[in-house]
Amino acid sequence: MKWVFVVLGGMVAAVSAAAASDEPNDSAPEAMAQQTPPQQWTTIFSTETRYFSWHNNFVPADGSTGPGKGSEVYVPIAAQLSGKPIENLSLEITARGGWVKAVQSTTGRSGEVQTATDTVASATVTYLGWQGVQPFAALSTNLPTGKSVLLGTAANVRMDPDLVDITTFGEGFNLGPTFGFNFPISGSLLVTTSVGYTWRGRFDQESTTDPLSPFQTSTVNPGDNLTGTVAVNYQTGPFAVGLTGSITWETPTTVDETQSFKPGKRFLMALQSSYKWSETLGTTTLSVSAAHSNRNAVLLPNVNSLAIETLNSNSNVYRVGLQHLVPVGDLQVGPTGSVLYRDHNGYNSATLQFVPQKIRWAAGLQTQYAPSAAITFNARVEGVWTHENENPAANGGKFDDLFGAILPAATVPAISGTGWQSSIGINVKL
Repeated sequence: MKWVFVVLGGMVAAVSAAAASDEPNDSAPEAMAQQTPPQQWTTIFSTETRYFSWHNNFVPADGSTGPGKGSEVYVPIAAQLSGKPIENLSLEITARGGWVKAVQSTTGRSGEVQTATDTVASATVTYLGWQGVQPFAALSTNLPTGKSVLLGTAANVRMDPDLVDITTFGEGFNLGPTFGFNFPISGSLLVTTSVGYTWRGRFDQESTTDPLSPFQTSTVNPGDNLTGTVAVNYQTGPFAVGLTGSITWETPTTVDETQSFKPGKRFLMALQSSYKWSETLGTTTLSVSAAHSNRNAVLLPNVNSLAIETLNSNSNVYRVGLQHLVPVGDLQVGPTGSVLYRDHNGYNSATLQFVPQKIRWAAGLQTQYAPSAAITFNARVEGVWTHENENPAANGGKFDDLFGAILPAATVPAISGTGWQSSIGINVKL
């Protein structure tokens, strides 16, 4: 069994090569040798076309707009080169980019944007010459090839991240080094520990302080973050399981040189498990995650410094996903489904926006077709249903530090929505 390291926002997680390439693992696991045998250079190219469409029942009290609706087309592209430039040294280089078209077609709040996304490039070097421990170093960068400023009606296309993949279309130059150790405990057990820091560069964004001036901009300097991660991966026979835990600290975000926000400490636990029943019955995959964020520090009215908010405006987020693939010759097909529950609104520091409390269900069908060992086609279609809480707090409202008062439940309308998401893509390994 081969293991690769994937760099994600300052974290390095160890995953199997089969999982990293989205290909089924049809062979029995090989012993994880202390010394990795020589290998040739491998190149993997993948791309997809994803389409999202949604509508909801939200109508403002003044009746100024009709029910909300929108769509998005997103085409991610990724390339990876991995191999051993010298004995006992493994190198992996990855680049990701893409293109997106987002359309908000709600009456009175319409907008559209077409742009390339930011480009993410990363490299990971792993030393294999020590028995029982494999140190690694990674460097990830975000190159600002997208569009951070959405002027006029284009700002309306920043949609709910529970309904579309891309809600922010660009930011600044980011630099994230990560250092860690890989401990192959046995032929089937791998433990990974890592610490990563991400410097996030400043960028311009449309101003939110003056809604009457839609062409004003502000300079945003998002907070840097430090993330510690521990991952445990185990595989024996047809069963594989991976457990990852992380904790993240973030520095304050400034807008036009004024500290405006500091997210609370964030915790994440994620589990992914798969079981191959037989050659004919296929493979079931289960994923479970839970995230928690501590209280934020906010800039209160008439106060020149940040203060911890009275109540935690962040949320606990729970997600469960289940899928099953049945082989039919070179084709694999089966159902997929997931449920996400956010217990109240939360701040997404990656998109610099709050997301509302809701429960989100998704169910559909996915398929993979591998005409050869080097090429895999994949497709998926899912229906999505969302619903927000009709009573955001037992006391009839929710405390908001920015207003310093209880907001009545009537000012936080419940929104139900439905949508579709579909994708078709290809993975090529050379």
